Amino acid sequence: MKHLVKIATMTAVLSALAAPAFAEEVTVGDTYFKLSAGALIFDDLKGTSGGIPVKIELDTGWTVSGAVGYNVNPNIALELELTYLTADFDSGTAGGITVPINGDLSSLLTMVNANFHPNPGGGIDPYVGAGIGMAFSEIKVDSIGGVPINSKDSSDDLALQGTAGVNMALGGGKLGAQYRYIWTDTGGSGSDDITGHALTLHYIFSF
Repeated sequence: MKHLVKIATMTAVLSALAAPAFAEEVTVGDTYFKLSAGALIFDDLKGTSGGIPVKIELDTGWTVSGAVGYNVNPNIALELELTYLTADFDSGTAGGITVPINGDLSSLLTMVNANFHPNPGGGIDPYVGAGIGMAFSEIKVDSIGGVPINSKDSSDDLALQGTAGVNMALGGGKLGAQYRYIWTDTGGSGSDDITGHALTLHYIFSF
């Protein structure tokens, strides 16, 4: 019985010592700010023109974002996020003929995200999330096959995203990496929706 009492006492002491550390890692109601940057890969743009299949390839681009988040509880966090992403065109193929394209595709995303953290308070903090918002996109084409075009088109569309990432405590914040799949409802008039993949690093400051 004495051993059981000692074990129970030690457990209570250890729990009391660990509680402040856990509170510093993830506290209910904590507000935080997240800065992200990384590489962006758009999927090929596909569609038809005059009944002829058209495919446009893009170079690897880049993305930056900032988000303000709030830990609703240790497992759930909500975020308001603003993201800019862009990539240059590489080439276009139609009727078996491929020509270079000079121009770029860029988009500004405003998203509301919800993230689920299955291991809150741990040294390694994996999470998955989803977001919904708007994409303000612009396509600019300077030339096709060396022929000047100088055209520009823009659209405002529904955007969805799915994310998976991991955070690690570093100093007074967290360093993390994230994969993001982005879909924008830009399809129509013979073209598919714009989709892409982003791999980013981020740092989280709590305040």
